[in-house]
Amino acid sequence: MKTTLSFVGMLSLVASAFACGGGETEVKTQEEAKPVETAPEKTPEPAATTAATTTATTTTSEAKKPAAPPPVVEDMKPSEDPKPLPSVKITAPKNDASIGDLAKAKDFEIKLDVKDWATVEKGPHVHLILDDLPYKAIYDTKKPVKVSELLPAGTELKEGEHTLVAFASRATHESVKGKGAQQLVTFWVGKKGKSTFDPKKGHVVYSRPKGENKGAMGKDLLIDFYLFGTTLDKGEKVKYTITGPSLTTPLTGEFTTWAPKVAKNLPKGDYEVTVELVDKDGKPSEGPLTKTTRKGITVDPEAAASDPHAGHGTEPAAPAAAPAPAPAPAAPAPAKK
Repeated sequence: MKTTLSFVGMLSLVASAFACGGGETEVKTQEEAKPVETAPEKTPEPAATTAATTTATTTTSEAKKPAAPPPVVEDMKPSEDPKPLPSVKITAPKNDASIGDLAKAKDFEIKLDVKDWATVEKGPHVHLILDDLPYKAIYDTKKPVKVSELLPAGTELKEGEHTLVAFASRATHESVKGKGAQQLVTFWVGKKGKSTFDPKKGHVVYSRPKGENKGAMGKDLLIDFYLFGTTLDKGEKVKYTITGPSLTTPLTGEFTTWAPKVAKNLPKGDYEVTVELVDKDGKPSEGPLTKTTRKGITVDPEAAASDPHAGHGTEPAAPAAAPAPAPAPAAPAPAKK
């Protein structure tokens, strides 16, 4: 009997131990047995990734963007002489004649005689130049031109000796340099005096560039002039200088032959161009037409061309006239009684 009680007692002690958690074996419930879920790692926002990628790409593109080519002046292959060569003559005023006092001289009519040169609006024409002023393009060579029409705004005609030059020009404003395609005369305003013009000496008459130069005409800026008394065949040269705020240093050089040049890669901006005739030793020539600086030259290579006829500049177009106002509506007719 004692043995039976002892065995039962021992079973009670074991059960009691399990109930109080005193055993080493831990029994887990179904909920406690589930694996613990960890929060997923946050991925970067797509917008932030795109912005970073775009910035890096832009920076790389800017770094690889080639630098703009530097401004240069290059020789231009002259156009072939037309056949037959045009003939350009100034029939009025006569060489070395007086055209009257200042009041009369402004209204004096210059007359031309042009042959074998079919001038047409926006096409072949004649450059007419008073002294060293900007030329006037003449498309109707049979129509007289008053002296006052050759004076830019703000320029006054003065008494004394003046030069007048006319030469044939292509639609591109490149001059025709063949013999007979030009003429130069001197005349007087007021009383005649001793002439300072020596036709035996060399003279240079500025032609291009001038005014507004957009699109193609700004990308290839024509530099052209007319020579009298020389063809640069005895060592003479025509020096050129191009200056402007867009240039870190002036563009300079010289013509050793009578052929046009073009300035390329000029940034958008305002420029001045100077041409000067020098002798074989580099000394400036003397005379009324030996050095000219043309101001007010604008270049905009990326703009639409201001003139469709090959792109070397024209006079600014006159503003279009305002449209006429629409007529007022008529009053309604009175109702019949």
